[in-house]
Amino acid sequence: MSLKIFEILDEQAMVNFTGRVNILQQTNRELLGVIIVKDGDVFRAHYKGVQGLKAFYNIIIETASTLHVDFIVEPEIVGEEDKQIHYPYSVLKSRAQEVLDRYSKVAALRPPPHVKLLAKASILNSTEDIGEAEFQVLCALTEWSKVEDLYRYCPLLDFEITESLVSLRRKNAIEVVGSR
Repeated sequence: MSLKIFEILDEQAMVNFTGRVNILQQTNRELLGVIIVKDGDVFRAHYKGVQGLKAFYNIIIETASTLHVDFIVEPEIVGEEDKQIHYPYSVLKSRAQEVLDRYSKVAALRPPPHVKLLAKASILNSTEDIGEAEFQVLCALTEWSKVEDLYRYCPLLDFEITESLVSLRRKNAIEVVGSR
C-alpha cells in the first residue's frame, strides 16, 4: 500500500520521531486533523471531531480516496498520558488494507447523513441474534437518531456501522422515521 500518509509515518517510525503530523486541506490550509507520534509509534489521532483509532482509520480512508490534503510534520513533546492508541504502528499499518477493503465494500450502502433512524421496540422481544456491533449501533441510536451523528459519535469504525445498519434493517430492527 503506497499512501502518502504511510510514506510519512514510515519515515517517522524509522527515525523514532516524536511530534505531530498535521493533516491540512490543500485548498484553504484548514487543519482537518492530527496524528500524534512518539518514538515512531502512533499515540493519538484526531480528525474532523473524531478521536482515537476511529480517527486514524478515517484519515487513512479519506486520504486514500479523493480528498486532497497536505501533511506537515512538526516536532513536539509528547507525554505518556497522551496515549489513546495502544497498537504498534506495524499493526495499524497492516490492518489498514483490511479496513480500506471493508470500507469500499459497504460505502455505497451508507445511508444519507440527513436521514433519521429509530430502533424498533419489537427487537427487544425478538428471537433474532444481535451481534456486538449491532448492539453498539442500537445503543448509539438511543441518543443520536440522525445518521450523520451516529457516524460521528458511535465508537465503531464507519464500515462497521454501515454493516450493522444493513444487518439491523434486514432484521427489521430499525426504521427510517424522517429525512430531515
